[in-house]
Amino acid sequence: MLDGTREGERRETIDELSDLLVVVQEMGRRLADESHGDSYAKVRELNEILHQARNQLNKIKDDTGG
Repeated sequence: MLDGTREGERRETIDELSDLLVVVQEMGRRLADESHGDSYAKVRELNEILHQARNQLNKIKDDTGG
């Protein structure tokens, strides 16, 4: 925990989610490189959703003062 408070725990969770999303987005990029046709379109949609999730998490982080 960052400082033992609930807010510290919250910031730590946000940071952990952010790190996880970085890894998942990289895996999504690799999957896109390996995909073709209809599969590629679905992977691209997934990657767009992951990008939106990371943007939303960054907004939450900004609201927390992180």
